[in-house]
Formats: sequence, C-alpha cells, structure tokens
Amino acid sequence: MDATKIGKRIQDARKARGLTQSALAAKVDITPKYLSNIECGDKVPKFETFVAIANALEVDANTLLVDVLHVSSAIISTEISQKLSALSPAEQRRLKRVLDVMIEEATGQK
Repeated sequence: MDATKIGKRIQDARKARGLTQSALAAKVDITPKYLSNIECGDKVPKFETFVAIANALEVDANTLLVDVLHVSSAIISTEISQKLSALSPAEQRRLKRVLDVMIEEATGQK
C-alpha cells in the first residue's frame, strides 16, 4: 500500500474543505502531528482512524484509496456509469461519439 498517495488524497480533501490540520485532527480526535504524519505518508492510520477521517472530510473511502486499489478502474467505471445515466439519451449518444474518437486516437485504431 502506498501511504504517500493516501496521505496526499487526505490532504487534498482537507484543503478542498478549507480545513487546517488542527481542525481536522480535532474532528477525528487525533493530534495534528499524527495527521501530518499520515498526510506525509510516514504513518498509516488504523482502520477506525481512516474511517473517521473519511467521515470528517465527507468523502467515501474509495476517493481516498483510488490510487492504491487494484479495482480503481472498476470504481471509475461505476462513476462514469452513474454520470451517464443522468444524461438524456441524445446527450449519451453525443458523448459516446466523442469517447469513440478519443479512444481511437489513444489506441491508434479506427
């Protein structure tokens, strides 16, 4: 497991919510130093602490683990499917044409 990637995701989520390390640490009942160690990748939090951090940041665990999970492509596929289902059929067809072109360019296939 890459603790640095997880720590960076926690840090990014914390900053996106405008929280300081001290504020997040207080919400999770850990020390700011321990949170700093987690964000730097020097420490891996216990499961309970990880869940508390995710809850305090109001993000799901997959968001914090996406870079380290082997199933991250499945997570991305699920997210894409959810977004597509919110579109009208015409918008879905238009987006599919755009994706087809992008995939052709990326793979060199026509």
